[in-house]
Amino acid sequence: MSTARRSTRPLQGNTAWTWLIFAGVLLVILGVLAITTIQRLERHEQIMRQALLQQARFRLMSLESSTRAGMRMGMGRPDLLQALVEESFDPKQMRALAVFGPDGRLLAAAASWHDAEGRPQPLAWLPEDLQKEILAGKPVQRMLNEEMVVGRPFDPLRGSWPGRGGGWGHAWQDMCRAWGGRKAYGLVRISAREMLAARRQAVRGALMLGALIFLGAGAAAWALWAVARRRSQELERLRRQVAESQHLAALGRLAGLVAHEVRNPLSALKGLVQYLAKDYPPDSPKAEYAQAAVEEVDRLERVVSGLLDYTRPRQPRRLPLDLGELLGSTLAFMRDDPRSRGVEIKLDLDPELPQVLADPDQLRQVLLNLVVNALEALDGRGRLEISARRDGGKVVIQVDDSGPGLPGDDPEQVFDPFFSAKERGTGLGLAIARRIIEAHQGGISAGTSPLGGARFTIELPLQGERS
Repeated sequence: MSTARRSTRPLQGNTAWTWLIFAGVLLVILGVLAITTIQRLERHEQIMRQALLQQARFRLMSLESSTRAGMRMGMGRPDLLQALVEESFDPKQMRALAVFGPDGRLLAAAASWHDAEGRPQPLAWLPEDLQKEILAGKPVQRMLNEEMVVGRPFDPLRGSWPGRGGGWGHAWQDMCRAWGGRKAYGLVRISAREMLAARRQAVRGALMLGALIFLGAGAAAWALWAVARRRSQELERLRRQVAESQHLAALGRLAGLVAHEVRNPLSALKGLVQYLAKDYPPDSPKAEYAQAAVEEVDRLERVVSGLLDYTRPRQPRRLPLDLGELLGSTLAFMRDDPRSRGVEIKLDLDPELPQVLADPDQLRQVLLNLVVNALEALDGRGRLEISARRDGGKVVIQVDDSGPGLPGDDPEQVFDPFFSAKERGTGLGLAIARRIIEAHQGGISAGTSPLGGARFTIELPLQGERS
């Protein structure tokens, strides 16, 4: 068991490296998505600023053209400028449109905010430094929260010749007197709410696209990690099999040598003891000593036979097998055993238990080993329950007892070769049982039973299937 634990360390190290690579790939993808999203937002911000700036300039140029056209028709009255401003003002797209005189005096305005007397306030909510620049007549173009603020000189009289034509000259003079000079200042505040909403929608789209790409990359990385992990586990399993095969090969050679060197002397020793004991009465001490010697020789022969069975396993001869019949005949054979006296034995079979492909002799050997171990642990009192059922593509056999349970903190150690909790046990029975079950592409495990003792679970693939 300690060998199996040591063999999992490379796998754990490979898994840790795989997780680090997986996390690194995801971080790189996240970084690329973040950079591309930021670049897209910056390009969108530039395009939005240019669009709002062009729209603001167009509004001021349109107001200049309308004012110039009115003056040419002799309509240069100051009140006409207010009418043109109100007509040009679009509350859906604009926050304010205003014209200031050279001295900073408001000449005409239309705005979304008004004072208590109902007069428009085109400079409302603007920063103080920006208000000072506007009133000083300095050109401004600034993006503030959800609007673009653009101000520049307002000169509808550019390119005119005062005095040519009565109406045009009088209009120019009236306008100059109203403004206090030739040039004025135009201010427009364009709402960016629709563009910002489009930007937010673009951000949401980018985030959704990024999330989909991230999830797709994560799924692909997870799939690669799963494939790599499965491959690593398969390689580790093959390494264990190679190491175990090499170990068993060396152990087999040793077992063959031991069997050759020990079996013949043991047989001779057994025959000699029996020959010497035949002249003594059966109830004499010497006859008892001879019987004890014969039993010990038999035990040594079982150890040698078990070692040979473990190191030189026979491939199973698979036949369609009725598990219910095999379990029933095994328990019927053991009911006459003295170790089963006083033990309540119960067999629970699935009515539709299917057949399996298995070697009847080997599987009977495994079941007998489990039943004998349970009876010896119960020591003439308690319960023994055996059940068999179908579970998907496999058949599950469970052997439960109400005995003292498994020794130690690790139940799986009972399958280690030469591990035994019995004083006269060889420690090879369960190890051989595991080799037989694994040769059938199945599995066997040990744990705690609901009855309070030990539970052994055998899983075998169904006929024509592999686990």
